[in-house]
Amino acid sequence: MTIVHGQVCYLQVPTTDLAASARFYAAVLGWRTDPHEAGFEAPGVIGQFVTDRSPAADTGLVAWVAVDDVEAALVAAEAHGGRVLEAPSPDGPNRVLTTVADPSGNPVGLVSHAGGVQE
Repeated sequence: MTIVHGQVCYLQVPTTDLAASARFYAAVLGWRTDPHEAGFEAPGVIGQFVTDRSPAADTGLVAWVAVDDVEAALVAAEAHGGRVLEAPSPDGPNRVLTTVADPSGNPVGLVSHAGGVQE
């Protein structure tokens, strides 16, 4: 993997429950997680769930993550301790956006592009 100037390459996700966050991000976004470890791997980025920072429900950055199917992601989010913050809505002719809260309350934007997500 080549890292370039300005690329997001490492994330810290505040959590109040490491195992719940690991299950949520694995189920909703397909990230490689271990409910017993703090680290995770996502396409093009690595990171860590941290307990020394408070989750932020309505301040700070919001990560927008591509998903193949918004409806399936919403079902998975709710089944794994998250909740829908904003219903899916079109963003131009080729995108659908929605926002969920992870189990700790952090907002996560989900975006689906027409034609699916390339791997």
